[in-house]
Order: sequence, then C-alpha cells, then structure tokens
Amino acid sequence: MDTLTKAEIEMALSARLPNCAVKCTINPDGTLSITVLAHGADQFTIANINRAHYHAECGINRLIREILEEMVMSRQSSKLSSTG
Repeated sequence: MDTLTKAEIEMALSARLPNCAVKCTINPDGTLSITVLAHGADQFTIANINRAHYHAECGINRLIREILEEMVMSRQSSKLSSTG
C-alpha cells in the first residue's frame, strides 16, 4: 500500500491551485494537515486527513477534489454568514 508523501500532495495541489501557496504537514500521528493560502490573504486549512485513505494517482485526485469541494462549501458558508 503506497501512502502519498507530503511532496506528492503539495505538488499536485499546487498544480491544481496555481494562484495559491500550499503547505502540507505530516502530524506525529501520521495524519496530514493542509493549508492553502490564496492571494488576498484567504486561508483554508484542513486537518487530520488520514493519508491511508488516499493511494496513488486516483487517491491524490480524490483528495484534491474533496479539498476543493470543502473550500467551495466554506467560502459559500462564510458569504452567507456575512450577508445574514
């Protein structure tokens, strides 16, 4: 079973998010935390990602899709909060 490395994840996310700075951290328990910093100081962090659930190219694609979906939902939620 091949677990994605920090470098693999950072490279893949940076390729999909070219206008953002991506930083990954492997936590002592083996989980992953990812911080995405966009221009204009928008920051998104997702923590405690179980890397064992994401393998090879299909795993990195699924992880990226899930992170992007979370970012969109978070942004929509914050926009709704600021207008209400």
